[in-house]
Amino acid sequence: MTNVADGLARVGFRGAVWQGIALVSGKGIVLITTIVLARLLSPEEYGLVAAALVLMAYIETIADAGVAQALVYLPASPITARSALLVSVVLGALLTGLAILAAPWIGELFQLPEVAPLVRVLAIALLATALGAVPEALLRRDLQFKKLAVAPVLRALTTGTVSLVLAFAGYGAFSLAAGTASGSVAYAIACWFLVRQSAPWQIWRVAQDAIRATLKFGVPVAGSNLLARLIFDVDYLIIAVVLGAQALGYYTLAFRLPEALIINVFFVLSTVLFPLYTQVQDQRGRLRDGYLRGVRIQALYGMTAGVGLAVLAPVVVPLVFGSKWSDSVVPLVFLSLYAAARSLGAGANDVYKAIGRPGISIAFSSIRLAVLVPVLLFGSQWGIIGVAVAQMATAVLFAFGMQAVAAKVLGIAPKALLQAIFPALACSLIVAITGMGIFLLPYLGGLPTAGLVVATAVAAVYFILRFCFTSLHDELLVLLRRKRHQSA
Repeated sequence: MTNVADGLARVGFRGAVWQGIALVSGKGIVLITTIVLARLLSPEEYGLVAAALVLMAYIETIADAGVAQALVYLPASPITARSALLVSVVLGALLTGLAILAAPWIGELFQLPEVAPLVRVLAIALLATALGAVPEALLRRDLQFKKLAVAPVLRALTTGTVSLVLAFAGYGAFSLAAGTASGSVAYAIACWFLVRQSAPWQIWRVAQDAIRATLKFGVPVAGSNLLARLIFDVDYLIIAVVLGAQALGYYTLAFRLPEALIINVFFVLSTVLFPLYTQVQDQRGRLRDGYLRGVRIQALYGMTAGVGLAVLAPVVVPLVFGSKWSDSVVPLVFLSLYAAARSLGAGANDVYKAIGRPGISIAFSSIRLAVLVPVLLFGSQWGIIGVAVAQMATAVLFAFGMQAVAAKVLGIAPKALLQAIFPALACSLIVAITGMGIFLLPYLGGLPTAGLVVATAVAAVYFILRFCFTSLHDELLVLLRRKRHQSA
């Protein structure tokens, strides 16, 4: 049993490493693209694309009816894969057509007619997402994370290249929309190429039982994902409608760094943890141990990175994006802390899906959305800063709520859960103290100050882990040494 557990841990770590490589490579390209586009586009142009992406993201979430997650959960069989592909293709085509027809209405909703043509372009990305969902799921189900790492890098490279070429040619907001659509098409093509030998092309060879089983699991998951997306993006929607495109541009740019450096890391880990949790769904002891380990590591990274980014916000925004984005500084502080708070609740939804109870996620997300919308509307009275503060406060509240529910479902003692997140709380406090202390020194300039904050914070975190949380320090070292050994 120990060998099996170690084997799964190795697979999980390798998966996280390869997905991490893909994330760093892809998001590095995206970050460079964002920096250049921020200097080429106005906040209003940036906000127009963000507004179009908001509703498209909602539709994209349900474009495959959750069949991708169902393929990971259900027993593997060719007929299940073909049935899932049929559902995904049909629903994706219908939603794409609906988005194209509804584009003018979406422009009226935001009171921004310029959004309509951007929605039509982004509808291509919607169809590509639906077509690529099944091959991506097959790779995840079979734990082929090394293969899959190619696809997001190709998507980011395609998105960045097309966006920058068109932006330099003077196409404004259209450049970012066209780049996003091109990247999604490239991603779908790459996924199909990677599974070409086992591709379930014969979608006419399906079975009603397989379709029902796929939808029975997939629809609740799709509903949960839609609620999660509503929660994640409803602030964009409120800002677009209440405050306008320019305010949305400032807010969107402020969100880019915590999204790229923190939140997307948890999305990647989720794609690794969910199939691993399904492997031990009937072994609650191992599931509890794996979950606590995931919470401990995710919270440590998320909290320290989020607090560190909040401290650096006044230096990073003008240094990286330019002085015209100064209105993004204060929102970035609170959105970084929002990302840190989200890390405390990371992993719960993956467990619910792995044990076949996605309905818990739907119930929890429904409550969260019902609370979040009025809080954000109230916060919008103070502009994008008020919205960012409201996001942070709600995230703190629900992070602890999500962990309380997960602990009850898995039978985890509250003390064990607190012990899992305590190192993250301690290390993030040290990051805040050291970072703020450096700002009391004479100003050294943007880049030297940022470098000094990062170096000092990393050293302080290592010191705390090494001498105060020795077991976690040793666990992280084992994982790093295992990776070096495997690479060799």
